[in-house]
Amino acid sequence: MAITYPVRFRSCAPQTRPLRFKSRSARRRLPTPHLQLVIDAVGDGLWDWNVQTGAVWFSPRWQTMLGFEPGEVEPHVRFWETRVHPGDWAKVQAAVQAHFDGLTPAYECEHRVRAKNGDWLWMLDRGRVVAWDKAGKPLRMIGTHTDITARKQAEAELRESRLQLNAILDNAPVGVVLVDDDRRILRANEAIAKIFLCPLEGLIGASSRLIYGDDAIYEDIGRRAYPVLEAGGIFDEETMMRRSDGADIRCRLIGRSVRSGDPALGFIWVIEDVTVRRRAEQALSDRAGFQRVLLDTAPVPIFVQDVLGHYVDANSAFERWMGLDRQSLFGKTVFDLAPPDLATIDEAADRALLADQQPQSYETQLRCADGTLRDVLFSKAVYCRVGGKPAGIVGALMDISERKHAEQALLERQQLFEQIFVSSCAIKLLVDPESGRIVDANPAAAAFYGYPLDRLRDLRISDINTLSEQEIAQEMRNAKTERRKHFQFRHRLASGVVRDVEVYSSKVVVHGRLLLLSLVHDITERCRAEEGLQRKTRELERSNAELEAFAYVASHDLRQPLRVINSYLTLLERSLGDDLDAEAKECVDFARDGAQRMDRLIVDLLEYSRVGRKAKAFRPVDLSEAADLALLNLEVAIQDAGARVTVAGDLPTVAGDDNELMRLFQNLIGNAVKYRAPDRAPVVRVTAAPHPEGWRIEVRDNGIGISFDDRERVFGIFQRLHRRDEYEGTGVGLAVCKKIVEHHGGRIWVEEPPKDDLPGGSLFCLTLPALTMGQSPQERSVVRGADRP
Repeated sequence: MAITYPVRFRSCAPQTRPLRFKSRSARRRLPTPHLQLVIDAVGDGLWDWNVQTGAVWFSPRWQTMLGFEPGEVEPHVRFWETRVHPGDWAKVQAAVQAHFDGLTPAYECEHRVRAKNGDWLWMLDRGRVVAWDKAGKPLRMIGTHTDITARKQAEAELRESRLQLNAILDNAPVGVVLVDDDRRILRANEAIAKIFLCPLEGLIGASSRLIYGDDAIYEDIGRRAYPVLEAGGIFDEETMMRRSDGADIRCRLIGRSVRSGDPALGFIWVIEDVTVRRRAEQALSDRAGFQRVLLDTAPVPIFVQDVLGHYVDANSAFERWMGLDRQSLFGKTVFDLAPPDLATIDEAADRALLADQQPQSYETQLRCADGTLRDVLFSKAVYCRVGGKPAGIVGALMDISERKHAEQALLERQQLFEQIFVSSCAIKLLVDPESGRIVDANPAAAAFYGYPLDRLRDLRISDINTLSEQEIAQEMRNAKTERRKHFQFRHRLASGVVRDVEVYSSKVVVHGRLLLLSLVHDITERCRAEEGLQRKTRELERSNAELEAFAYVASHDLRQPLRVINSYLTLLERSLGDDLDAEAKECVDFARDGAQRMDRLIVDLLEYSRVGRKAKAFRPVDLSEAADLALLNLEVAIQDAGARVTVAGDLPTVAGDDNELMRLFQNLIGNAVKYRAPDRAPVVRVTAAPHPEGWRIEVRDNGIGISFDDRERVFGIFQRLHRRDEYEGTGVGLAVCKKIVEHHGGRIWVEEPPKDDLPGGSLFCLTLPALTMGQSPQERSVVRGADRP
């Protein structure tokens, strides 16, 4: 589009006379060499435009600025018009027209010009009309071209940078503030306003003290942070700050100076509210601590592996079980803990687990802390990251070695039971206590009852037991509840013969089913023998009763004639008086002495026969009381002999017959006093001490003693070791003692006297069962008597 020229220049235009050119050369005055040098030094291009003709002189620099060689550019305004950017042409025309109209003192416009290579260059085009005609129309205009492409690019980059910065600040999740060296807020983004619940208008220009919790924190940050920032460093720290509503929040502060060493440009602070994050971290830390305590408290070994099979964590139970701490375990695999073959199986199981992510449980072996291979039960599951991607495996193991051993032992016991049940020659039946059916039987049972095994296993107990159905059911209940385990029945064989049997029953569980294992013993012959024994026992009891009655009658009838003889001898002696010569008196004395000895012999024999035959029940007897009563009966004999008898004060209490025990002490102490040495006074000591058989009672004396050969014979009835004129007696006393001790479940014997302060003498020893709680004295006597060798 052509440029129109005004008819008159406005009043602001300089009033000059129109130029008149005398010649063509005069009309095209070129810049002086000096001016040209100055313009070239500046780097600008120069143009001189004849507005009327359109001819333009372009300086060499102007041409080279666009990439042309000097002289290559057409010296006309058309060339310039074709080079101006279409988008800028209107602006250029307006600027030129405004100058031509006198609206501006000079022409100045920034626009783009296409260079020779096609690039668009930004130019600052400035000029002024230097000649007008009389009509006020421009005749000549001179100006310069300045290449401002670099400046324009810098400005564009700066604008873009500012836009990016604003976008970053406005969209940043953290707060950003710019403060000056007085710590006043020069700029802040929206995040700051959200963090501190304060409008931006209230922050801009305010002191940064506004967002701190208190003066101490504000001054502490200023004292420590700003020297670091001024030195070009970065300050990074968490501290407490305060929102506009008064709530304290924890923030992370990151600060640095805009330019190191130039505090006037200010300081940039990035502020991040980490209150929620800190709470979450604390909660996560607490949860991790809780999980750690929970894992370490669990008695079951627990471990964690990554997806590559490396152990990354374990609880204390696993550490103890493996004998490794967590640090030593970290990074190891199952190949470090188990034999290769087992480790390979475990690795394959882990791969399958990671593939299908279904919890698995299987049994294998693992080497524990002591180096032994233990049977374990693995229970494993996959734990995943966010998004469901497997992160590793959590597993727990249970030592089932004891269970395995128990299962093996149970299997062995079951096999052993089956072998014993089948191969044993004892008769065995497995019976269902509910139905009474014989579930199983061994070959010995088939042989005893005379049925084939298959047939015997189809029978019921009522088919072989002679009891009624009700009685059988009751006995089954007794066996099932274990009120009774031992039974005696009569069983019918296949042949119809009835046999006496003894059954020992016990409960067994077979595959969860309660059965009764019955061991059957054929006691038919034993029952017949017991019946015969009972008949003989009854006959013996009857014979003993008759003997006892005979002994009583005989002793009474035998003593009566002796009393008559003694009486008539006394009457004869009185009636004859001095008529009896010495020989006759001696005959009377012999007759009386014989009658008296016969009477004592009958009395002692009767006493011996009565020992153990009385029906008096045993009761607790204090042996000290029995010994005291015996000493009371022997008081005259002890005084006459000048004897010293000592009875220990710790004699025990035993179960027995108080009269017989008193007679025992009376006979033993009386013999010790009777058979004394003529050269010393009798000394008798009675002591007691615990013994494996109960109590050991000792009677020690310093008498004439008993030779080794006679120590067994002295306990025989009518056995005397001395002549009648030396020591009187019937030889029944010690036999009575032996019978009393044996009746009480003990034994009596003579030992060599110890080397103590008593010279010579003898030592009588006897044992009596101890009194046991929960057992009657009679039962204790019977048991000890049965166990006695």
